[in-house]
Order: sequence, then structure tokens, then C-alpha cells
Amino acid sequence: PQWEQEQRAKSGGNSAFDDCLWDVTRLIPKRKVAKSCPLFCKRSEDPIIPKRLWSRLVECSGISRDTNWGDVSKAKIKKLAQNLSSFSLNVTSKGVFKEEFVTAGGVDLKEVIMSKMESRHVPGLHFCGEVLDVDGVTGGFNFMGCWATGFVAGQSAAAHVVGTETSQ
Repeated sequence: PQWEQEQRAKSGGNSAFDDCLWDVTRLIPKRKVAKSCPLFCKRSEDPIIPKRLWSRLVECSGISRDTNWGDVSKAKIKKLAQNLSSFSLNVTSKGVFKEEFVTAGGVDLKEVIMSKMESRHVPGLHFCGEVLDVDGVTGGFNFMGCWATGFVAGQSAAAHVVGTETSQ
């Protein structure tokens, strides 16, 4: 978290997200914020953030469910941008037995370079685990998928940061 704060301070905050979201207030002013995630992959009509997560991020940003994009204040746009880039969740307990299911939806595998678990569109952006659109049988398979993709994504992200990655 300290590194993230330092990076944000150097870059002037979340200005890219701020600007993108502020533009949306003019592009779709009559649409409800909680139902209109404006972030899409280039080759998909589905938002990159699942509907329930988007709705929760909007709510945690102090924007009511009935607010239209055109009515959102600059301060709340900044809060939403901050939540998009660094939202923290506290796990308080585990679910009831038999509720451990893989949730379908997430980043389309066609958008990922699988050998590096890296975005085909944003170099240096890596994905793993349940942020990927993978659906399957539970019972350890999901854990293995999360661990394996996490390992590959972690190795590739580290190589990207230190500049030792090879193109594949």
C-alpha cells in the first residue's frame, strides 16, 4: 500500500480514471451509474467489471443507485476512480459449506496471453484466479487454477517490472 500511495502521488492521483469517468458524465448523462459500467475491452460488449462488483463500487463511492451519470459530482467521480484503482475488502468469515462455487464471468480468456497471464491490450496488466472468465467443477480444481495462474501472472509481472521478460 505504501508503494501504491507513492506511485499515485508521483502520477498526480488517478487522473486517467478521473478523466475517463468524468467524460462519461457527458457521454451518457441520463443512464444510471450503478447500472452502467463504462469500462469495456476493445473486442467485447461486456463490461470488464461484473455488474454486482460495479454496483458495490458505485455504492461505496457514495453514489446512490438512482443517480444518473450527469448528476454525479466531481468529488464522487474522484472517489469512484480511487475505488476502481485501490478498493480494499476485509474478509470477515467464510461462507457456509457447499457455497464454495466458481463464479462465471470476468476477463475473457481471448483477451489474455496465457503464457504470461497478461492482457493483450494493456502491457504489464496481469490476471489470475477468479478475475478470469473460467467456469468449472469445484473441489480443488478452482484452487489449482488460481494457484497456477497466480504463479504465472506473478512471475510475468515481476519480469515485466524488472525488465527481464521475453516476448512470447
